[in-house]
Amino acid sequence: MKRLEIFKIFIVWRVVLFAVSALAILFITDFGVRFPYYNTVLEPTGLPSWVWGFGNFDGVHYLRIAQDSYSAQYSQAFFPLYPLLIRIFTEANILLPKDPNLDTRIYVDPTFFYSGLILSNLILLIALYFFYKLVILDYKKEIGLKSIILLLAFPTAFYFGSIYTESLFLLLVVGFFYLMRKQNFIAAGVLAGLASATRIFGLLLLPVFLAELYLKIKNKEISLKSEQFVKALIGILLAPTGILLYMLYLRFEFDNPLYFLTSQPLFGAERRNEIILLPQVLFRYIKIFLTVSPISLPFFNAFLEFSFTLIALGLLFVSFKKIRFSYFIFTFGSLLLPTLTGTLSSMPRYSLMSFLMLPFLVRFSGRHFKLVVVSFILLQMILVGLFTRGYWVA
Repeated sequence: MKRLEIFKIFIVWRVVLFAVSALAILFITDFGVRFPYYNTVLEPTGLPSWVWGFGNFDGVHYLRIAQDSYSAQYSQAFFPLYPLLIRIFTEANILLPKDPNLDTRIYVDPTFFYSGLILSNLILLIALYFFYKLVILDYKKEIGLKSIILLLAFPTAFYFGSIYTESLFLLLVVGFFYLMRKQNFIAAGVLAGLASATRIFGLLLLPVFLAELYLKIKNKEISLKSEQFVKALIGILLAPTGILLYMLYLRFEFDNPLYFLTSQPLFGAERRNEIILLPQVLFRYIKIFLTVSPISLPFFNAFLEFSFTLIALGLLFVSFKKIRFSYFIFTFGSLLLPTLTGTLSSMPRYSLMSFLMLPFLVRFSGRHFKLVVVSFILLQMILVGLFTRGYWVA
């Protein structure tokens, strides 16, 4: 029964996203076009912009990698697992055969877009079910469903349904935590390895693994001489394999195992290849607020990035004693690490990885839960409109 309710919630959310995207055309008549390849990757799908808009920005890079591998310079910033899955899904899809007459030196075959969009949403649906299963390990079923509602209502949740790694990473992280809680250490290590082949933040699951293992030993759930402990050690060794294999590929193919880091600053997000502490970054944003027009898009973006960062970090520390320590480690790392590059760019999207706090937020909001949900949805509608019309959000 709960699976059916989760499916209904997902379908309503997906339909509303498309409806908002379609209506946005009436209010935002100019397409922003603030990213490359939209005319060679997205427009050839033949779909209306309110559909292919969910492949904007990073989506075009993942689709090009899916078709052409890492032939484009600096595309190595994008990790390989997600585009690889798109390629596999596309090759296996006999219902959507590729166009043999398409010049793939210029265009990306539309079937890659269809596959990517379908794949992201299917993965999300599975992730929602396992997120529910994870939540009810500690809370009532009602909290589990409300956490799913809050997750999909989150202002940047539309990235889960876009051609981005968000849904895949969510599934891998949720699956990892669920398997760790069930003491299936080897399978958890495999998922951690896959997560590290999806995004660099997958490496956070290694210290999380160690923290969970420590708690289980401390609580005498397993002993150092048990078979489970040996399996846990195997899981720890598996955890970073995804990124290590990607680094090995980059070393042999491009003679730079850290190409995914060195190419980051070249994508216009003002990231730097040195560590900048959060207070310095916050000070920089305060200067932006004092010098940029408050009715401009740069001010709006900076305000979003600044607000999402401080609110998420603030809520995390309020919930410190209320959530599992391993949940805290992962969430704190997911929120802090992006800021060390000298910018809060994309923080509204990275804040999605604070989903482990949502059950706490459900309880914390109490009778104001509906107000929180409505506020989230209204902001998500604005951001969906901007994103699908080609304007940078996160």
